[in-house]
Amino acid sequence: MDLVRTLGLDKAADDLEQERHRLHLYINFKLATSGQPTCVSPSAAEFMNTVQDLLKSYREKNRLLSSYLCPADQRIQDFLNRYLRDLGLEQIPSLPKVSFVLDRHGVARELS
Repeated sequence: MDLVRTLGLDKAADDLEQERHRLHLYINFKLATSGQPTCVSPSAAEFMNTVQDLLKSYREKNRLLSSYLCPADQRIQDFLNRYLRDLGLEQIPSLPKVSFVLDRHGVARELS
């Protein structure tokens, strides 16, 4: 992992608008990979149309792995199953299978 890029320390002050445009494209791409609706500008729509096949392939792989939880999440889910088992619930609550990971500097700020 490139720590300088992850923390956003590689940004020049003069191209902030271009970086914001790239960040919006990145967010929309992440939304599209998880099957969520996007909000793309007309200029970004052409890019999104170009990568549709890639997105379909990525979503299919995610669908195949939809029942997989990372080890930490699996331990939490196992605990919930054991703890709530005696309540007689129709369905025990489960952790989300798809989440939006804030893996880049500025994503949370733009989403808010």
